[in-house]
Amino acid sequence: MQLLAFAKINLDLRVLGLRDDGYHEVRTVLQTIDWADEIQIEAADRFEFVEHGVAVGDENLVVKAVRAFEQMTGEAVHARIELFKNIPAGAGLGGGSADAAVTFLGLQRLYGKQIPQPELLGALSRLGSDVPFFSVGGLAVGTGRGDDLAAMDDETDYALVVVVPGFAIATRDAYSWLTVSGKSNNISRFAAPSAPGSGDGPGNDFESVVFPRHPLLSEISNEILKAGARRAALSGTGSAVFGIFGSGEEAERALPRLSSLGALDGLRAVKVTRPLSRPEYLRRIWGVAKW
Repeated sequence: MQLLAFAKINLDLRVLGLRDDGYHEVRTVLQTIDWADEIQIEAADRFEFVEHGVAVGDENLVVKAVRAFEQMTGEAVHARIELFKNIPAGAGLGGGSADAAVTFLGLQRLYGKQIPQPELLGALSRLGSDVPFFSVGGLAVGTGRGDDLAAMDDETDYALVVVVPGFAIATRDAYSWLTVSGKSNNISRFAAPSAPGSGDGPGNDFESVVFPRHPLLSEISNEILKAGARRAALSGTGSAVFGIFGSGEEAERALPRLSSLGALDGLRAVKVTRPLSRPEYLRRIWGVAKW
């Protein structure tokens, strides 16, 4: 079984305050994009997990997904799972969450276990706030911790350039920067100013605290706009910055200019990609990667 675990971007991300459970209340618009890790699953005498491109460990979300599947179904997983990483980690693109969700879906098929959707979403939510989205895909709004999902009508008539700098940003760190000690838990009264240009339209509240700490990201955002993008924004808590272009041709024309940013401070990736509709996403999960 060869599976594809696609990345996401956050077209909008607002942090509304702290919840009683210690998590943050958010409202975000999520979109799957055509950039994927590859996961291979085959039957074996025992469970074995091999990673290519990142460090091996029991803390990997794929391993946690396997254990959650076993606990939920009572089925001992005897399979060799290989993960080939293409999505940069610590970039706000949801690669680890996608790997976990798609592994769980793959195990359902491998063992013939059809878990009802509410129970499936609950299991995935316990693995991480972003994880349930990758069982839905396409365009969706996430509220609560980001795991209360409402599917939206797909809008795919644009192209993207995603720029990933040579450093990662830990989600926990970004939230700690946004939540200022002694201030109100309501985002509108945090000490940090609003992200430039966010206004009442789409935006990302983390830009107001991430950009000052990593000025290269602000520079990347500005260069994306100069290259002809309609909009540039941080994805998740970063470090990836994406630009929205009117067509694939426009995005391709911007690529040389944006790739040259690597001379300033090494880039991990500069990629032209596109949004995936929900039907295409759910179909291509079961495909084979071609790079």
